[in-house]
Amino acid sequence: MLIKKQFRVIFLMVFFQGLLNAQFLDSFDKKIEGWFFFTGDGAAKMDFILQDDYARIIVDATEDKHNVYWALIKRDVTSFLDLTKFINPLFQLRVEARVRVHNAPRRLNMMVNTNRTTDFHIDLMEFDIPNTTNWHTISMTTKKFDARPGDTVYVQLAATDYGI
Repeated sequence: MLIKKQFRVIFLMVFFQGLLNAQFLDSFDKKIEGWFFFTGDGAAKMDFILQDDYARIIVDATEDKHNVYWALIKRDVTSFLDLTKFINPLFQLRVEARVRVHNAPRRLNMMVNTNRTTDFHIDLMEFDIPNTTNWHTISMTTKKFDARPGDTVYVQLAATDYGI
């Protein structure tokens, strides 16, 4: 029997410089635009759709018998940011999302990187989502964000350790 693993994600990506100075917000109220999605390792299939003012990630990993896949959504947010501010190491980037999962507990991670990133773990944070009944706000602030004018900045949300 083919069982699809699904989880819902309302993805309100909010990037802050300074206190509550949002430079970008995607509320998914009419369309999904600018996001791309893909899976890696393993044999999972994925879709990313708009549903009732939120974005939904659907992953079918029934063919991934070794449970080694990951699935992510990613967006270039460069045009929304003033990269000159990141020359000062005191400025960092904050990312926030509201999420809900289909089965719990489940793990998600968020990452911020640039086209020059070589250490993909420095600005990555994992979140364990404990239940399916509530929306959960997850957020992270970069630690040593090395963005410069001319760079491309990406944000992403990934599902890991979800099972077959």
